[in-house]
Amino acid sequence: MKIVQISTNTLPVPPEDYGGTQRDIHYLTEELVRRGHEVILFAKKGSKTNATRTYEYPTDDPDQQLDFIIKRIPSNVDIIHDHYGIVAKTNPPIPTLHNSHSKKAKGSQIPVFVSKKIRDKNKKGYFVHNGIRLSDYTFRTKKKGYLLFLGRIMKEKGVHLAIEVAQKTGKELIIAGTINKPAYQEYFDSEVKPHLNEKIRFIGPVGGAKKINLISRASCVLFTSTWNEPFGLVLIESLACGTPVLGFKAGAVPEVLKGLPQLLCNSTDDMVRKVKYRNNFPTARVCRSYVKRHFSDKVMADNFLKLYKKVITNKEYKIIRQSVWNTRKNMILKRS
Repeated sequence: MKIVQISTNTLPVPPEDYGGTQRDIHYLTEELVRRGHEVILFAKKGSKTNATRTYEYPTDDPDQQLDFIIKRIPSNVDIIHDHYGIVAKTNPPIPTLHNSHSKKAKGSQIPVFVSKKIRDKNKKGYFVHNGIRLSDYTFRTKKKGYLLFLGRIMKEKGVHLAIEVAQKTGKELIIAGTINKPAYQEYFDSEVKPHLNEKIRFIGPVGGAKKINLISRASCVLFTSTWNEPFGLVLIESLACGTPVLGFKAGAVPEVLKGLPQLLCNSTDDMVRKVKYRNNFPTARVCRSYVKRHFSDKVMADNFLKLYKKVITNKEYKIIRQSVWNTRKNMILKRS
């Protein structure tokens, strides 16, 4: 199969530290190539993958990026997988998926969401869960005693709730995350900073090996988000390291932890009880095995390939869109 993958222009593929979308694209691209598919990747400068061919955006201007992409997409590709949303909105004649990594997919004819929860909320499209490469995540059975919160420092992520759990259980808590907006700083100053001490520490943003080391050594990760998370990558990253992760029944969390319901919490007090007594917690090996069965890069690639084939067979719209697409492409070629 000849597949075009379109990344955003914010971070290279793969990203050095943060960048869940770009990491997803990297895992998917590598797995598709490994299976013998031809992959053409459009991405930010500095991207390094095994894609059959990589085009790096020469500009930050979205209109020029779109022209750059359209000019270089071969007419014989089987499918376009647009993680950016820039091409999907032009309604190309080539079957085109828009992988929405957020909660909405405006203007997309064939949106793909990262969870069934978000797909159902939008009442259209498909869903394919995120996947990770297990070999990138250190697996440990021996843990240290600390709890870990990992994520943006904002009210919706519930950092104050993680602090409450730590205080009520007497456990050490490490808080790792970014503060990149004035509102986040205000929240940190009022709800987090006053509680910092020897047992509750804030270490700032972490990524790469440092992040994985923190997760793999934690006794438990607290996923205290109270908003409608589209997925929650930290959930499967923690489990891949053999570390149990407790989460509230919000957003896609129940969907991701469906096979490990003992990790779902009804309230902060419920989370406190589970941290204290660890009743029926899955073992490290069970956690890892769960990700391997449901959320590995191989499973993600399997599901996308099934979806590609399904979409490719539905070409009713191709003739209608062909003239519009060709007109734009011809205009671009004349200008260059």
